[in-house]
Amino acid sequence: MINRFWSHRIQRRSTDAEKTLAYTLKKIEENKNSERASATNKVSGLIEKENNKYQKRNFMFRHYLKTARRSIVKNKTTSAINVLGLSVGISASLIIFMQIHYSFSFDRFVPERDNVYRIVSDGEEWKNPGAPVPLHTVLHNISGIKDVVLILNYFDKVKVGINEENNAAPKLFKAQTDVAFTNNAYFEIFPRTWIAGNKQKALDNPNSIVITNSRAKQYFPALTAENVIGKTITLNDTINTTVTGVVNDLDANSDFDRKLFVSLPTAALENLKEYFNWEQWNNTNSNFQTIIKLLPGTGAAQINMQLKKIMSEHKTGDNKDAWRLQPLSDVHTNPAFGGPANPETMCNLVILGAFLLLLGAINFINLSTAHATERAKEIGIRKTLGSKKKQIVLQFLSETFLLTALTAFLSVLLIPLLLKGFEGFIPEGLRFSYFLQQPFVWLFLLVLLVAVSLLAGLYPAFVLTRFKPVSVLKNNVPSIGNFSKGTLLRKALIVSQFVIAQIFVIGVFVVNKQIRFSLQKDMGFRKNAIINFYLPFDWYNSDNKKFLLKDALAKVPEIQKLSLGNQSPAFNGYMTSNITYKQNKKDVEVTVNTRSGDTSFLNVYDIKLLAGRNILLTDTANELLINEALSRQLGFKSPADAVGSFVTFNGSLKPVVGVMADFNLQSVRAAINPLIYFSAPKDGYIMHVALQPDPVTWQTAISKIEKTWKQVYPNEDFNYTFLDKTVEGFYKEDQQLSKLLTWSAAVAIFISCLGLLGLVIFITNKRVKEIGIRKVLGASVQQIITLLSVDFVKLIVLALVIATPIAWWQAHNWLQNFAYHTSLSWWIFLLSGLIMIILSLVILSIRAGRAAVVNPVKSLRTE
Repeated sequence: MINRFWSHRIQRRSTDAEKTLAYTLKKIEENKNSERASATNKVSGLIEKENNKYQKRNFMFRHYLKTARRSIVKNKTTSAINVLGLSVGISASLIIFMQIHYSFSFDRFVPERDNVYRIVSDGEEWKNPGAPVPLHTVLHNISGIKDVVLILNYFDKVKVGINEENNAAPKLFKAQTDVAFTNNAYFEIFPRTWIAGNKQKALDNPNSIVITNSRAKQYFPALTAENVIGKTITLNDTINTTVTGVVNDLDANSDFDRKLFVSLPTAALENLKEYFNWEQWNNTNSNFQTIIKLLPGTGAAQINMQLKKIMSEHKTGDNKDAWRLQPLSDVHTNPAFGGPANPETMCNLVILGAFLLLLGAINFINLSTAHATERAKEIGIRKTLGSKKKQIVLQFLSETFLLTALTAFLSVLLIPLLLKGFEGFIPEGLRFSYFLQQPFVWLFLLVLLVAVSLLAGLYPAFVLTRFKPVSVLKNNVPSIGNFSKGTLLRKALIVSQFVIAQIFVIGVFVVNKQIRFSLQKDMGFRKNAIINFYLPFDWYNSDNKKFLLKDALAKVPEIQKLSLGNQSPAFNGYMTSNITYKQNKKDVEVTVNTRSGDTSFLNVYDIKLLAGRNILLTDTANELLINEALSRQLGFKSPADAVGSFVTFNGSLKPVVGVMADFNLQSVRAAINPLIYFSAPKDGYIMHVALQPDPVTWQTAISKIEKTWKQVYPNEDFNYTFLDKTVEGFYKEDQQLSKLLTWSAAVAIFISCLGLLGLVIFITNKRVKEIGIRKVLGASVQQIITLLSVDFVKLIVLALVIATPIAWWQAHNWLQNFAYHTSLSWWIFLLSGLIMIILSLVILSIRAGRAAVVNPVKSLRTE
């Protein structure tokens, strides 16, 4: 019985536990469902809330844009002035950014470019991107150098001959460029895709040549790249080369891009050694350049020390010059070593772009704050209806952004026109396609768009949001919209606009005055009625044709004088060598400029001989002429004292037989440096022809010269240049600067006058009743115009006073770049100021005059 009792009790408790457990599980499940439902409702609420926010934002954004569009359409004149002012600034900024981006894009494709350097020659008063040719033969002995590339650029145009089958006359391709003698290591540092040929051995042997795919298609249009291998290409009728490789054209920007690569052993052949200075340690030519690639971990300073040691071993005397490494990244942007891009110029361009953008932004700020009274009631109503300051700021920023976006679109359309108008200033490879292809340029445009919107829109937005609803709804608007009471900021902005424009105008006058001075300066030699032309170069054979040509030209009556030699007295480049002389019983070595030719050189160019005599005509430099600068450097007090002295030149003592008067060797930017002249007519490659002074005879003379040329060189084109035009080309950069400043001054004046016009329109509209009352009381049109203009004229005169010392300081610093320069005349500042005042008065008179002639009855009737 007891067991049955406990068994029943246990069974009942078990059943109760099961029921409790089931109930508990049921409750837990119900709670879970409730929590799920609550969470679902909560998430749904959040989603709905976010959707509402998104819809609200979307609605607000569309509302902002719609309101902005209406405001722009309503204020057509103000909007047009803002669009024109900002579009010019944005266009200029885009072009400047494109130019800077393009300049810094050169040779970025080179692997491990931070380890690639060019060896340059750095003197006390001169710099040269080249180095002595034999230097490359000892560089492999320096630890830390991985690859050595010698690039012997052929600086003249080459005639290429392609032999035809069946003994047909060869196809000729004249004036071919981008020819260089180099080695296989070139393709290790500047890699190309090889289409045909052996990359490792293509340039091992003499008379081998590698060509680009574009040249292969030009020379052998019917053959594939593989079939071009083994074909013969003749250079200048003398060097027969065999094609050993075809590579793809380079699709990146490079300062070392070539199309025809002749093997370096070809330049070492006996007949070419002299031309390429193969064994001359004392000669430096900017066309002969050495590129090296360092092993990782090797520093430039370590190699520079080794180069200094090599110089001491191969050059004698107390030489202060040096060979050093120039980073590859510095090659394109270092004008001292022939780089075409100047960081100083690019910095000035950035400042210019910033100024032009600032001018457009100033217009926007001035006109927006001036029109504040017209928007005052709108702001008051918005605030009364609950709009927050943030919403109103966003409203005005959206207007600015929409206006700026329209301006940016117009600016992009203007880019091709501006690029076309500045072809001489813009780098040759920079085209509108560059804008389309570069994502960085688009990113810059987007950043510029946002920056201009904030710059031009933030201040007016915050000014307008400061209005109190009660005051503006009672027509008690703050004086910020009233120019007669004025604000210091608006006046400062107007003055700053005209200060910038005034500085540009003064800059135009100064640069043009310096260019005129440079072209009219007596350079110490005759440059009028002289033509120069290059003679075809025969690498292998002693070319007697040039002497036949000279003898034939001497019989032309329209030719006054004639000379055969190398470069003209002044040219845009360097020809230097080293001489050694005794000073205080010590050998002193100095780098000098060189010219060579026959004995007629001085006579053709009317170069004065101050002491001694002319050199005797020989095939070698047995006698020397020096200039005054070198005479002084040698320590002689007078030119006559230098005659009879000796200097070591080309390895032997040479007598100084005469001293020439100093003449400019380059542009007037450079001071006159030491110079020697020696006899070497056999190596002459330029004919110097002095025509009769009468210009009427020049065309006849040139026709006779060309006829004689064709008799001696029937297969060569005749090309010549007038020396005065060559000298004018020295100042191409300055002429481009003048063009840029003229354009900038015109734009600055245009933008400033636009802003002035906008404010004058606004002020005359605000003072319509005042003008009507004054006319009723007897005021004349002239008096009213004077009344409306006097405040503006005062600001323009103030701008002139501020701009004058700034412009003088800038112009003075720029002129210091010239060894010989013009003076800063007072009339430049006076004339530029008068131009600005007259332009401003014309604008003021036209708009104020229109307001002054309105019928006063109509003005007073208008509420």
